[in-house]
Amino acid sequence: MASLPKGQPPNLQRPAVFLDRDGVLNEDSGYTFEVAKLRLISGAAWALKLLKQRGFLLIVVSNQSGVARGLFSTQQVDDFNHALDQRLREEHGTGIDAFYYCPYHPEGTVASFTKVSSWRKPEPGMVLQAQFDYGIQLEGSYLVGDRYDDIECAVRAGVKGIQVLAPGLVKHPLALSWVSSLAEVPALIPAP
Repeated sequence: MASLPKGQPPNLQRPAVFLDRDGVLNEDSGYTFEVAKLRLISGAAWALKLLKQRGFLLIVVSNQSGVARGLFSTQQVDDFNHALDQRLREEHGTGIDAFYYCPYHPEGTVASFTKVSSWRKPEPGMVLQAQFDYGIQLEGSYLVGDRYDDIECAVRAGVKGIQVLAPGLVKHPLALSWVSSLAEVPALIPAP
């Protein structure tokens, strides 16, 4: 599932910073979907502004298996993404260029969303779809995520992975770097 701006042609050969959502941009409360519980992670909006000023597209790629598990709907994911984008814009004037998410899981309980999908990280389907939709130059692009599967997705897509580490998370050995929050990422990514 993707939400794209209307009437905007792809800008060929532009790099992107792909971002996991929960645990990177907003606090991860486990199957995060309630707009009322949306909490930005400190420094996230400022980091996005710096990355945008350097010319990167900002694209969220997020597993949302709660849809397949019957915990929330795709409309609730869209509503949360919209609220997140609005909050980021209010805080530092920079939002997300596009949201991609995978509502599928092979062990789901909602039949229409219970399947294996190339969009589910660690598979690179969301990144590759965004590349097609926006003409993104993968060489020179990054993926920032907190989970092992996020960095594995970066490896499989051919982009550099930066891992936001939280207690209990497993370090991916192929991450370009490990940081404590998105706020540290702009210092690691030069302008394209």
